[in-house]
Amino acid sequence: MQVEIWTDINCPFCYLGKKRFNDALAGFENAARVQVTHRSFELDPTVPAGTSSGVVEHIAKKYGRSLEQAADGERQLGAAANEAGLEYVTSGRDSGNSFDMHRLLHWADELGRQELMLDALYLANFADEAPLFGSDDRLVEVAVGAGFDEEAVRDVVADKTRYADAVRRDESQAQEFGVQGVPFYVFDRKYAVSGAQPVETFAQALTKAWGDRPAVPQMLNADGDACGPDGCAVPQ
Repeated sequence: MQVEIWTDINCPFCYLGKKRFNDALAGFENAARVQVTHRSFELDPTVPAGTSSGVVEHIAKKYGRSLEQAADGERQLGAAANEAGLEYVTSGRDSGNSFDMHRLLHWADELGRQELMLDALYLANFADEAPLFGSDDRLVEVAVGAGFDEEAVRDVVADKTRYADAVRRDESQAQEFGVQGVPFYVFDRKYAVSGAQPVETFAQALTKAWGDRPAVPQMLNADGDACGPDGCAVPQ
């Protein structure tokens, strides 16, 4: 079974939802047969690349809140993250354009190490006081710290065209699905779950999606020419 998760590094609920989903997956009896792929979604693609701004200030401006209200929201998110077993820095975090991070995630997926890259980016954003956005060098530092080859990472980060089309395809698919926010989970392109749901909800979704899988492929037409153990049926 395939589970696709649309996410953005800027999104605290994606960070929290990943932990809750993984906790549910860890208790799922068929977990070894579940393939998880993380898809790209930019919360604000209009943010100029190479820039960084404080999260509290950004939230206050975007949603028309006071700085204290925005800071209180961060504290509440931190408490929820801590309850789930995650580290969360509630002040001093920054935000910015995440396109290059999504490109790196597609590259890491080709290496079979997408989960490792995503965890490194989440931790750098939510559990580290050092700014993450607006600096290619910082992005390289985070990836190398997670065990990726520095030269290879720099090559991907420097070439802004690499994996750009893959990011756009993910975002186009999200539009087709009507995704309005992230995290957004799609199970075998049949069921969807939106938001950082409780562990129990993810467990139910996994069970439901798995149970509705056909036991064997459904035969639509069995009359086509084919090859078998005894050879191929060659027309006479």
